[in-house]
Amino acid sequence: MELFDVYPLYDVTPVSAKGIVITDDKGNKYLDFYGGHAVISIGHSHPYYIERIKS
Repeated sequence: MELFDVYPLYDVTPVSAKGIVITDDKGNKYLDFYGGHAVISIGHSHPYYIERIKS
């Protein structure tokens, strides 16, 4: 199935994220202002939730 041509596609491969910063496989850093569909906006790797998941 082919994707609908609704959103532009970028040649970005995220490899890590912390807070609102995403780093791609080329070392470029991006600010992630997108909270996502039906999710809360807590950023990436929030320490409270990381600790809760670990415990």
